[in-house]
Amino acid sequence: MVKKRSKASADIFNAVSAPIRIQTLRLLANRGPLTYSEIMEMLNLEPTKDAGKFVYHLKNLVNTGLIAFDKTIKKYKVTELGLMVINFSQDLEEYALKKAGRMLVRTSRYTIEEFDRSKITMSLIEEAGLTPEVAEKISSEVEERLLKLPIKYLTAPLIREFVNAVLIESGLEEYRHKLTRLGMPVHDVKKTVEEASKKGFNVKHVCLSAGRRVITEYMLLTSLPREVADAHLSGQIHICDSGSWILSPSSIYHDLRAFFCEKGFQPNPYMPNLTKPKNFFDAVSVTATLLNSFQSEVSKEQVVDYFNVFLAPFLARKTVEEVKKVLKNFLLEVSSVGFENSGGVTFGVEVEVPPHLKDSRVTGVEEKLSYGDFEDETQKILDLLLDVFLDLSEKKPLFNPQLVLKFRSECFTDKHDWLLEKAHRLAAEYGTLYIANLTRDNVVSSFAVTGERVETDWTGDWEIDTLRVGCLNNVSINLPRIAYEAKKDDTKLFNGIDRVLDFACKALEVKRREMENRFRENLLPNLSQNVEGENYFRLKDSVGTVSVLGLNEAVKSHLGYELYEDLMPQHFAVKLVEYLTDSVKKFSEKTGLRLNVSQVSDVEASQRLATYDVWRYGWSTVNVQGGKETPYYTFLASTPENLKISLDEKLKLEEKLHPLFRGGAITKIMVEKEASSEQLLKRTKKICGEYNIGFFVYDHVLGWCNRCKKNFKGFKQKCPSCSSTNITIYARESTRYIPLNWWTHPGLKNLLKGS
Repeated sequence: MVKKRSKASADIFNAVSAPIRIQTLRLLANRGPLTYSEIMEMLNLEPTKDAGKFVYHLKNLVNTGLIAFDKTIKKYKVTELGLMVINFSQDLEEYALKKAGRMLVRTSRYTIEEFDRSKITMSLIEEAGLTPEVAEKISSEVEERLLKLPIKYLTAPLIREFVNAVLIESGLEEYRHKLTRLGMPVHDVKKTVEEASKKGFNVKHVCLSAGRRVITEYMLLTSLPREVADAHLSGQIHICDSGSWILSPSSIYHDLRAFFCEKGFQPNPYMPNLTKPKNFFDAVSVTATLLNSFQSEVSKEQVVDYFNVFLAPFLARKTVEEVKKVLKNFLLEVSSVGFENSGGVTFGVEVEVPPHLKDSRVTGVEEKLSYGDFEDETQKILDLLLDVFLDLSEKKPLFNPQLVLKFRSECFTDKHDWLLEKAHRLAAEYGTLYIANLTRDNVVSSFAVTGERVETDWTGDWEIDTLRVGCLNNVSINLPRIAYEAKKDDTKLFNGIDRVLDFACKALEVKRREMENRFRENLLPNLSQNVEGENYFRLKDSVGTVSVLGLNEAVKSHLGYELYEDLMPQHFAVKLVEYLTDSVKKFSEKTGLRLNVSQVSDVEASQRLATYDVWRYGWSTVNVQGGKETPYYTFLASTPENLKISLDEKLKLEEKLHPLFRGGAITKIMVEKEASSEQLLKRTKKICGEYNIGFFVYDHVLGWCNRCKKNFKGFKQKCPSCSSTNITIYARESTRYIPLNWWTHPGLKNLLKGS
């Protein structure tokens, strides 16, 4: 028995005695199953010259059970015994090198190699830009320190840490930045996986989160000027959506007509070119393909304005049931668009064809017609679209896509009440209707459900200013911080605003340059595809947004009063915002960069900057919401979420500031559970007629039972129908409904649970 075991061991050692056999084993272990010819090619063997010898070696490995031939896939693969031999041989090599006083390195290419100081020298020259003399000096010092380490093997990150330490000690910090390794600590990766599991995300979310973390680090180290990066890190500003900052714009406002023309649309090189639609089904299919294709090139929201107007010419000879079926399948198809980026889709809809489109030539039909010829079809599509939204939401609320209803002066008459009442049924039951009040403003505007707005304020041409453009990105400015440092001195306050605005605007300048680079590199092929001699996405006409964070807290710190308490702080708030918008306009004129100011800031900024300020200035100085455990600044409206004032008082306060925020503002109006669609329509007409509120949404807290599959209103611990605790609560942390367990804002979550 002992002799048999000895012979088996001898056979195995004999089988791996030739270097080419060890190479074959390692190749199969690293690459997986391979064919005979693939193995020869990867080992750089010539079929005509080396075939005979290689067959001999291969048979030897098969006969000893180190590899096996899988007949189903007709490829060779390494066996469990073969893997044991590979691991043993690797341990032997490591031992021999260590015994000889040499070091092993586990490289970033996932290989084990002998330490070579010259590679450090070359890296310092090529990556950091050091001279050969200085690079040689640094690498020698690093080698000397590494030799003293009592460890089994080195890793590439460990070597890089030593190199960076020596660079800093040598007064070469600027070169150290160029060598910084981007990535995540082990603990952070574990935490990301755990959070994804808790929220019900999939593994792709983990990969995207890790990727965004790397991009954020790259942006702060290499993309932004040092003083701008420091302003973000120190909490003076907050660069929103930093994980996509150098890669893609935040939003896009589509023009469907560009994809309904003769040339068609080619989503990517692997898909066939989509030709001009011939009917309603084709037009809707093109729209779905458009939204799915662009989601990888836009980090947040896609807006399709005039949705029912641009589809109206294709409606001919379609029955109600046919149209509803097409729309239902379409909504289901696009419901997941933007999910991975926490974004979504906005459809802007019209009750009538708007004045600026009535005489505009229809795209995609043979006859010479204008959109004004399709009033009935425009209303029919909206009517049936609302039916489908209501039908789908009855089973479970449809939170993406969302509708923005353009409320124009003709909506005040009774003529359209039948259609408006149906739209407000969505608002009364689910809160999934956003209303853009265009009764006071003759400026052509487009809206996203994020509260973002683009209007005819740049070139004066409504198409150039509001379609095929987008928001490049958003930078929030920490107004309360400026107020703390001003110490009630007006001059210091406005000087501080100028300083911080300069950081924000410079960041947005960098964003535009990064987008120009991505276009030039053809990394955004859909956005940069040619439409009538120019890129589809009008980059030079797209807007950078400066968001105002903590206006209420800043005024309280500077004057001692919150906005709702007196006219004096309200007048001062108006003065502050007017100063901000004037300063941003001057920067825009100087640089040629389109800029706007928005009232809508960022969830992360609300918490991060407040927490930082509490740590820096202490409770005796700061003004925050949420208390000591969960501090935050107001980031959506002028007034805090928990403020107990009447709707009339709230609207009177909000209307003083809404018109000043041309880049976006939104007012959330909590709805009573028993409110009917007729009551909400009446309220909408009152708001649009009596208050200068540009954009608002009726808000609910909604629940859905995972057991009985029924909807309910309000924050509840159990399902009202079946008493199950297996329920999901949906509410607006910001401007879109998301499940409560996805919320990252503990201050608002506590407020919601306590209400």
